[in-house]
Amino acid sequence: MNNNNKRKLLLPAFAIFLMIMNYYRLTGTENIRPIHIVTLLVLGGAIGILLTNIVNIIKEKRVN
Repeated sequence: MNNNNKRKLLLPAFAIFLMIMNYYRLTGTENIRPIHIVTLLVLGGAIGILLTNIVNIIKEKRVN
């Protein structure tokens, strides 16, 4: 795996890790506040980017 593929996987994985840690750090998760919504939206986006990059890397390996 080259450096570009590693970067495509590490950056979204790092964002996912940060958002999960941020969500657990927030107090009052029983009451939804705007920061909870933003955190969950960014987490979902990072998961989507990670899955897209994984699928693209798998497709590239099949072609080569």
